[in-house]
Amino acid sequence: LSLALIVFVVGMTHLAHGAQPLDELKGPIEQVIGILRGPQFKDASKKDLQREKMWEIARKIFDFDAIARGSLTRFRWDSFTPRQREEFTNVFTEFIGNNYFNKIQGQYHNEEVVFLKQEMLTESKARVMTKIQREALEIPVDYSMWMRGGNWKIFNVYIEGVSLLGNYRNEFERFLTNSSAEELISELKKKIERQKKGEIVEK
Repeated sequence: LSLALIVFVVGMTHLAHGAQPLDELKGPIEQVIGILRGPQFKDASKKDLQREKMWEIARKIFDFDAIARGSLTRFRWDSFTPRQREEFTNVFTEFIGNNYFNKIQGQYHNEEVVFLKQEMLTESKARVMTKIQREALEIPVDYSMWMRGGNWKIFNVYIEGVSLLGNYRNEFERFLTNSSAEELISELKKKIERQKKGEIVEK
């Protein structure tokens, strides 16, 4: 799983309306790989700068509002107040970003990304299939994308067929069965503090 996490931080520049999702992913993935391989980031003191560079890319391509909303059932999302939705979105975005950046910064070993194909589901929605390859090991990673404001945005990622949103939705639903929205937000904030100390917080 850790080998596949590099694809989570894929980014891209501004896209034209006629751009193809698969083609538009290639350049940004190379940018991320370049950041991970960059000799200027080898020193431990440069890791924060390296992470910020990856965040800049991630913010351009991921629809974090949709990802946060999709991590909850519709009933739970509707039950949150507008303030809670905004705070949850911000905290959850920071949490998942920190988690994956912590992993790829420590576990990237020159893996290659191979683009397989794209499937256009509608004019504004697509699925892009890729795989992460390292020697004899291959890990399939698929992106669910849609067009938002003229840009293709990622709203879900499937690693070896497992949905990122599905995992979190199940986890949060169990938590919210006996806890409140405020408690969920507070729990995520606690996990972020652990992440800042270098911990990998799986859930």
